[in-house]
Amino acid sequence: LSNIRRAQFKEPTAIQRFTIPCIRQQDDIMACAQTGSGKTAAFLLPIISNLLSYNADELNENQRPPAPLCLIVSPTRELALQTERSAADGHGMLTVSDRLREGCHILSATIDRLKDMVENNRISLKKVKYFVLDEVDRMLDTGFEPDIRKLEDLGLPPKDDRCTSMFSATFPTEVQQLAKHFLRDDYVFLAVGTICDANEDITQCIEEVPQGQKKYRLFQLLEQNLKSQHCLIFVETNRSADYIGSLLSQKNFRSTTMHGDRTQQQRHQAVQDFTSGNCPILVATSVAARGLDFPLIGYVVNYDLPDSSDFYIHRIGRTGRAGHLGKSISFFDPGRDSDRKIAPELVSKLVEAGQVVPEFLKKFADGGNVGVYNDRQRSRNTVIRADNNRRFGRNKAAGSSGGTASAGGANEHWD
Repeated sequence: LSNIRRAQFKEPTAIQRFTIPCIRQQDDIMACAQTGSGKTAAFLLPIISNLLSYNADELNENQRPPAPLCLIVSPTRELALQTERSAADGHGMLTVSDRLREGCHILSATIDRLKDMVENNRISLKKVKYFVLDEVDRMLDTGFEPDIRKLEDLGLPPKDDRCTSMFSATFPTEVQQLAKHFLRDDYVFLAVGTICDANEDITQCIEEVPQGQKKYRLFQLLEQNLKSQHCLIFVETNRSADYIGSLLSQKNFRSTTMHGDRTQQQRHQAVQDFTSGNCPILVATSVAARGLDFPLIGYVVNYDLPDSSDFYIHRIGRTGRAGHLGKSISFFDPGRDSDRKIAPELVSKLVEAGQVVPEFLKKFADGGNVGVYNDRQRSRNTVIRADNNRRFGRNKAAGSSGGTASAGGANEHWD
């Protein structure tokens, strides 16, 4: 409890209220939750708590190669490092190199790097008791499903001998199939809010801005509104990130860039500069769109819109985290094919979140035939938020009766 207080946790979020007791009692979980919902702490806190109950001999056993008790797999190096830092907040864990020399209880890794380490006998998976797949939909998007499935061939204990948790912002067929493979039949399915909906704490604004006007509109926004707050600007290409970063520097805006052509050291430094406030503006491609927790972001700007509504939701989810209010501003280029194609999905997301739908966007979404936006829509969203404290049921395919859990009951587990 003192470590929780030291990490400045005050009360659990919705996903934490229900996930923590499940993992504490060794249930398998498939959890779908909005970005910024606190899922990292939702699995770290109960896992660390359970590990502390192990006998001293098992915790202090010096394995060669190191054999972690908990394995957390993430889609990007940045997210893996962030998870490691979250674990270290409360327990003073050693650096990665020190842990590998002296052994480690919790290992956070990307799937490709993990596979190399296991194949080179630098890590053993034979003692894993807790297995977490974080941002699993992102890993499937980037083609890592064969590598994930190969983990069991590399020594990961079978699903009946471990506790497995999967976290995803979306729940497509591919994620469902992976859940059936890795989770026990009686797993718990937990949905916080409407799956793949935008966080209601984010005010969404979509503006019609042709490509040639984007940089001028961006400068105008930064001058008017964004100078005093952290701002994350998303672009589609590495070249665009460097170009916008250069323009911002010429205009004396303190900014940094993060994209796939930068070295890992440069990307790490960009995260540090942005988080510390040394560079309050970060220009990034989708390498930073998922999972990374930047709690101080006031605005997200989609300089270039992504080509799917899922990525749109993940991008704007960098603001409005952990109960804080945020704002997203997206530039819609009418001359860009991908922007026109995504228009119906954008309108749908705005309607579902009770946001104002611009008239120009309705026209691009087939004459505005996208549903009704009125006070009744707002009421429905309010009910969804209230239901976040109750939506909790077991996988019906397992023959379980299902059910609900009150927030009060979950809070008892937290206490």
